[in-house]
Amino acid sequence: MGLKNVFSIEIVRRKFPKKHPKVVMFDFDGTVGLIRAGWHEVLVSFHTEVLIETPQGKEMETNSLLKLIRGYIETNIGKPPIYQSYSLIEAVRNLGGEPRQAEEYNEIYSQRLSALCEPRREALRRREANPNDFIVAGAVRMLAMLRSRNIKIYMASGTEEHFIIEDVKLLKIDNFFDGGIYGGQPDPEAFSKEIMVERILKENEIDSSELLGIGDGVTEIAAVYNAGGFNIGVASDETRKPIIDSWKRRQLIAAGADWIIPNYSDVNQLEERLFTT
Repeated sequence: MGLKNVFSIEIVRRKFPKKHPKVVMFDFDGTVGLIRAGWHEVLVSFHTEVLIETPQGKEMETNSLLKLIRGYIETNIGKPPIYQSYSLIEAVRNLGGEPRQAEEYNEIYSQRLSALCEPRREALRRREANPNDFIVAGAVRMLAMLRSRNIKIYMASGTEEHFIIEDVKLLKIDNFFDGGIYGGQPDPEAFSKEIMVERILKENEIDSSELLGIGDGVTEIAAVYNAGGFNIGVASDETRKPIIDSWKRRQLIAAGADWIIPNYSDVNQLEERLFTT
């Protein structure tokens, strides 16, 4: 699944930002933290179980069904999880089935994801696990480098905000996010990456060209791209292999990434390209 096994910056659109960034908006899962690594497989498995029970789903080839599922999952990455349930409802109807309520689907997924993630959290709480094992390579050094340059850093994740706040503390990186830590709300319309970009630009009274977006998902990259900011797409392999995830890479480029990187293992090169040109 990987394309490269060493660190490099793939230049997609712009070789350098128009201006040195003053504010950075990070995504969390897959961009900084890996506590939820494996969420994609959990979600695909659950949706497959649901759709294979529909009248038309029973007749579909496995590959066709998986292509359908992965297609709509891609468009919702970075949004609050309930949006995946909205898409599941639509898919169930399109395949001739009778869907449950979005909240029911979301609760089932949340329970399955919790079964994956909660043992990791508990190991971190008990100090039986090393936080570095659940952080994208070089992310702490990247955060430290940005703060040393007085760059204001925001965390914006589609995952429920209370989970993000706890996970950032468990990973001992909460002190870096002086701009704040934001995530999904009970009202799914109350939070989006687009709302965060607008808020960041207004709060800091900056031009959009002074905003740097860093993420591994389509939603945050598109939000910064559409606003006129500069994007680093993190096509991270969530098993911590030092390679590019080719599926992420394709999605990030289509969404508006200016650069593609596998992780932050060469912070010096990133700093030089961002700030010394």
